[in-house]
Parts: sequence; C-alpha cells; structure tokens
Amino acid sequence: MITLYDLAAKDPIKYWSPNPWKARYVLNLKKLPYQTVYVDFEDIDRVIREAGIPPSHHNADGKPMHTVPSIIDDATGAAVTDSYKIAEYLDKQYPDTPRAFPVGTEALQGAFYRYYNDNIRELSLLLVPSVPDILRKEASLEYFYRSRLASFGKPVDQIRPVGEELEKLWEKLHAVHDTLEGWYTKSSGSFLVGDTPSFGDFTLAGRLQAMKIVHGEDSEDWKKLSTVNNGRWAKLLKDLEKYASVEN
Repeated sequence: MITLYDLAAKDPIKYWSPNPWKARYVLNLKKLPYQTVYVDFEDIDRVIREAGIPPSHHNADGKPMHTVPSIIDDATGAAVTDSYKIAEYLDKQYPDTPRAFPVGTEALQGAFYRYYNDNIRELSLLLVPSVPDILRKEASLEYFYRSRLASFGKPVDQIRPVGEELEKLWEKLHAVHDTLEGWYTKSSGSFLVGDTPSFGDFTLAGRLQAMKIVHGEDSEDWKKLSTVNNGRWAKLLKDLEKYASVEN
C-alpha cells in the first residue's frame, strides 16, 4: 500500500491542493493501491518529518522544509517527496504500469513542467486569498496568514491585484495558455502526447483543479480560466476525470 500525504480542507472538499493533485493523477493512472492522509497546514512539517520522509528543500537559513505531496511505499520502504520525483519513482518502481513519463517524452515533460511552473506563478495571486475559506482548523488559518505574509510581504486579503494590475495579470495568464494551446494543437490526440495522459497534463490539471475547487465552478475566476482557448482546459479536466478518483 502507498500512503499519499495531502493538504486538508473542510468537508466535503478535502482534496484541493495543486501539487498533491499531480501525484494523485499518477497513482490513479497506474491503478496502484493507495490511501490518503490529510494534513493540516500547521502540522505538515511535523507529520512528514515523523513519517521519515526527507525534506523537499532547505530554507535560506538551512532549516529543512517538509512538504506535500509526499508518499511512503510500504512495498519498498521508499519515502519520496515532490510531485515530479514521486512520478519518477513510481515509473521506475512499477514499470509494467502506464507511465507518467512515456518513453521518449522525458525531455518534453521536463521542459513543459519548467515552462508552466515558471510562467504560472501569478495564478497564486488569485488562488491564495480564497484558500482561508476552505481550511478546516483555526490553527491552519493562523499559520496560513502568517506564512503568506512572510512569502508575499503583505496580508492575505491584500494579495489579489485590483484594477489595471488585475487586467494585466489576466493578460499574462491568457498569453501563457495561448502558448500551451499552440503545443496541444500540435498533438495527435486530446493530451500533450496524443491519446495518452502524462505528467505534463497532470501538472496543468492540478492547477486547474485547485482553481475550480477553491473558487467554485460558478465563480468569475473559474469561468474566465475555463473558457480560455475555447474551453480547452475545462475539456482537459473532463478528459482526465477517470484518473481523478478521490476515494482513496
């Protein structure tokens, strides 16, 4: 059995965070048995560290940081953190299952992952201010407000751009998705590499899921994002539904 560590939220949501979504997609693609442990923000470092999972990175002061998604594979004893490394591990350890990185596409997957992550950061300016609405514990709220103030240099309720800054943000997001649309148009199928879903699709879908779940399907932000490029990205989520099980 594989244990996936994910971020907690109020019932009935539970699952919402973009990075754990990537790992969940991979596990479902491979049809590997797993269970999900939901961890509150303020408990992440302690829970992941006590589970014996290595830190994902170190702060500037050298302090180790433990994050989600992380997994423990009981079959091998392996403990892995970071969605990309988790996908690499699962491909290597379970070669007879569908691959997150189909053979011959590894460089493409890496380039897509880097481009998307480097150019979609501003999306967090829309996502972060709404996250407190879904957190299930007061301690998580306190931690979230404190940590985001340190990260963004301003209170959570002041992070979202307004007026002309918001318009410019949407212009950039549209431009990024136009580039992605150009790549997907060259594919022979519905996904990045034809008819086979892969980690690139999961990277994009994880962010889309977070926006859809946190803001809600009827929100203006989700309507704007889901209708970009003639609704391609809402269709991508639809095409990936069979790999989006959250029953574990």
